[in-house]
Amino acid sequence: EDGDGEEKPKKRKRKTKVKEPVVYLIPEVEKKTSTFKGRLGYACLNTILRALKPDSIFCSRTCRIDTINKNGLDHAKQLGLQNIRDLYKIIEWNEANKIRFMRMSSEMFPFSSHPKYGYDLSYADAELKAAGALAKKLGHRLTLHPGQFTQIGSPKEAVVDASIRELEYHCEIMDRMELDQDSVMIIHMGGVYGDKESTLNRFRVNYTERLSESIKRRLVLENDELCYNLDDLMPICDELNIPIVVDYHHDWISPHSSHNPSTSPHPPPFRTDLALPAFIPPPTWTRKGIRVKQHLSEPRPGAVSVMEKRAHADRCKTLPDALPDDIDLMIEAKDKEQAVFHLYRIYSLEEVISENLRPE
Repeated sequence: EDGDGEEKPKKRKRKTKVKEPVVYLIPEVEKKTSTFKGRLGYACLNTILRALKPDSIFCSRTCRIDTINKNGLDHAKQLGLQNIRDLYKIIEWNEANKIRFMRMSSEMFPFSSHPKYGYDLSYADAELKAAGALAKKLGHRLTLHPGQFTQIGSPKEAVVDASIRELEYHCEIMDRMELDQDSVMIIHMGGVYGDKESTLNRFRVNYTERLSESIKRRLVLENDELCYNLDDLMPICDELNIPIVVDYHHDWISPHSSHNPSTSPHPPPFRTDLALPAFIPPPTWTRKGIRVKQHLSEPRPGAVSVMEKRAHADRCKTLPDALPDDIDLMIEAKDKEQAVFHLYRIYSLEEVISENLRPE
């Protein structure tokens, strides 16, 4: 009752809403055939696990330097622990979904390679070893791809120094995980800086004289679409015994670019000779006992200019005709694990759990 003796109306109890599971309508795919028997993988982020609420599972938690100054370096290091623990969960999910190849996020340990705030990963040694042991037990291949600013051939000493720190950080992750030689670090040659030969020579000197043997064991080069095509990289990769990653999308774009026309004609969508053993060439992989990996992506529909063609489509709809049967193929697509599932379905490569399919 209120002060006047009148009864207050009773409050209605709010009914708890029961959330019905979302049902996705997944269209059928056009079936194709391939002799490919290797592993397909995706890069860095799992869209299903990232979307989980309230506890997303992902490996790229980071922060600002202002936050480190305010809360201390331990804040960044704790984010790193969360990231590597989530990597363990992602590996488990991948195994349940028959995906046994993945590129780990380069952002797992925020600012670890920073000149002022950098730190070693000994504090996360147990977690790194646990994730690595799980990957080895399940037969999963994990790789890393340092960012575009990692340029060993730069004329700027500060850039080279930062690049080496970045490679040491990536190498430490995989060494502490005790991953084998198949866990490689992929980089691009980088900019031309006005003189391609001088840049290649700086790379040659810095690679030979400044990189540790641990880094050299894992480092591989990838062609790009504007500065260094496969023809540019083949001689130095053969000379320095560096495996070369063939990226089909980059190579397809390069002849359309006035910056870097390829020396060999190859009409879209793929140059079929890229996957032939004579072209890779195998010695750069087999000399080090490393399983070959390549990259596949497709331009977004409707792309016309070179810049538009560089952007990755959500998924890939075709495997290259001459794709080697037994390599690892990284699918660089916006839909991540869904892009792998898409190719699984098109080519009947693996059975897919229907509940884990999402529309494009």
